[in-house]
Amino acid sequence: MAVDYMTARERELIRYLLQQDKDIPVADAAAALDVSSRTVHRDLKGLDKILRLYNLNLIKSAGKGVKIEGTREDKQELELSLLQPSVVEYTAEERRTLILCRLLESVEPLKLQTLARELKVTSATISYDLDQLETWFETTDLSLTRRRGYGVTVSGSESAKRAAMSSLIAENFGENDLFRLMRENIKGKNGFPESGEISKRLLGLVEQDKWLTVEKILADMKDELPYHFADSAYVGLVVHLTLAIERISQGEKIEINDSYLRTLQDTKEYETAVLLIQKLEKVFQLSIPKAEIGYITMHLRGAKIREDQDYLPNLDHLSAAVYAKVLMDYMQNATGQPLKEDDSLYQGLVAHLDPALYRISENMRIYNPLLDQIKTDYEDLFLLVTEAVDESLDRTLPESEVGYLTLHFGSALEKLQNDSRVNALVVCSSGIGSSKMLMTRLRRELPEIESLKNISMMDLEEYRGAGYDIVISTMELHDDVFPYIVVNPFLTKKDIEKVKLFIRKLPPSEPSGSRTDSQNGTDPADPDEHSGNVSEELRRIQVYTALMVQVLETFKVLPPVEDRDLYQILTRAEAGVKQEGVLQNSETAVDALWNRYQKGGTAVPQTNLALFHARTDSVMGPCFHIQPLVHPVSMKAMDGTETEVEHLLILLAPSGDKPETYDVLSAVSEQLVAGKQTLDLFASADEEKIKNHMEQVFRAWLKEKL
Repeated sequence: MAVDYMTARERELIRYLLQQDKDIPVADAAAALDVSSRTVHRDLKGLDKILRLYNLNLIKSAGKGVKIEGTREDKQELELSLLQPSVVEYTAEERRTLILCRLLESVEPLKLQTLARELKVTSATISYDLDQLETWFETTDLSLTRRRGYGVTVSGSESAKRAAMSSLIAENFGENDLFRLMRENIKGKNGFPESGEISKRLLGLVEQDKWLTVEKILADMKDELPYHFADSAYVGLVVHLTLAIERISQGEKIEINDSYLRTLQDTKEYETAVLLIQKLEKVFQLSIPKAEIGYITMHLRGAKIREDQDYLPNLDHLSAAVYAKVLMDYMQNATGQPLKEDDSLYQGLVAHLDPALYRISENMRIYNPLLDQIKTDYEDLFLLVTEAVDESLDRTLPESEVGYLTLHFGSALEKLQNDSRVNALVVCSSGIGSSKMLMTRLRRELPEIESLKNISMMDLEEYRGAGYDIVISTMELHDDVFPYIVVNPFLTKKDIEKVKLFIRKLPPSEPSGSRTDSQNGTDPADPDEHSGNVSEELRRIQVYTALMVQVLETFKVLPPVEDRDLYQILTRAEAGVKQEGVLQNSETAVDALWNRYQKGGTAVPQTNLALFHARTDSVMGPCFHIQPLVHPVSMKAMDGTETEVEHLLILLAPSGDKPETYDVLSAVSEQLVAGKQTLDLFASADEEKIKNHMEQVFRAWLKEKL
């Protein structure tokens, strides 16, 4: 019996597995064959049919690995058949990936005969592959041109080509393997690991040294990044920057609208992007166009952040908070569960929706490696969240985004069933939703673990000696800092048993003798949680208290205005504030508020309120005032719709003021998502009642903050 159709790599994988007498982890097989773990997973899908021809079975055991099961005679017969020459070198999927790489890199049209010769197939096969690739190009902003006598070429902007390259890498090269590369680089191990032909080709879109250099720059800048990224987003940033450097080196330049670039310059991410560009220019000896700063800023703003940090909406991101509240309300009504009381769910949704809304507005795509599994294991919940998005948000979200939102709600619903405490370091690369799901399940299923902390794999070594016993990870770590266990992000039953067994095998003195202080409310790895810095805490209380008193003392409901023109309304409002002695220059404040309005919607959806805020040197301190309108004015809302506004809520802060100032004003803006009663209070324009309400809000906020 002979196998007529088998790729060279399938032959290598089968031969390797036949040589093993026990379960082999996928990561070990990948390392032995010099390919990525994702490549092995993909190849395993095609082995079942081949093995059945020889009365053999492929056994996959969660947490253990894979092995070929059958009689010695059947295994020997298969091994003999492997000695026959391979007929097909690449699968159709691999061949199309290679074609895409060639097309995206080439500046000249490619002949079908050239591609056919390189891939050892006929021109007809290449033509058929191009037909199939048309669907892939529909998901991009690129177009595929094919003309007889001319060849094949890809047309589109430089930004679209880079996005396509990034997508190819994300889809075909596993995050785990890129993480392994980064960690080896940080530890001083030079060079890329050997990989399979497809992985080599994808990584070959950029010179090897550029990957390593960019990652080293980012690692050194970790504390200067605007927030902690999910590991997947960190890898995405490395890919984005490395592709940018490679393409600039090749003379390819990106373009961005000047007016849009100016709007990005007001963001904290832009400052980080400038710093990144300066370091990249120095290291690579390149002159990098200003447009690249804009695109790096966009990438930073669209990146997923990590779960191990509080993320409360600030003045610039209130629309995400509005959407989160709307979704929580819909899902609570649909499930009958008290989801609106879950502050962790609220923060997680805001943290995801903030960059997600930006990604959608800028037509940026995010890859969700868990999407298929989410849709399978949480089919009903995924459909319910899709329905909630469609009916509540007045916009369509890609399935990849809905998948992550499903994880957030799934985690919250899991937590409601059992709120037990657990203990471990958790490494999950896919971001907030999946890590929350994993941590919630760990809490429910493993009460013998007493403390739990989610961290990035890149930060793992910082926790050496911090009192943690084990790491529960969704990826191979290739690290000897901690004993670790690899589990599925959804924590299967077999994963649970594996973790329990691992804990039982720990020396008796370790679990009891190495407890962290997190069970008592502190974490030895987090210096901010230590109780020793009393002076700093007192200073913050003093600063926050002074700012709150200033906001309350200057709060004013201004006399209603009859103007219908928004700019004139703002002019009259700020003239009134200047009379109160808060403003030095009302014209400067009006311009700042108007510029903010020009950037996007300011009205709160389904209300008659609009929030205006700005930073300007013309204001002497933080202030909050309300401007009632005699005649409703139509304005763009935060969700892109139009609404009739009757009251303007205006927040002003000095430019470059201390962070506590923006925290206090953000506490005011959060009231717009606090519920209908608070919205009705603001709409009443009753100065005394609003002031009394804000006093209570500030008191509760300060108590929770400190």
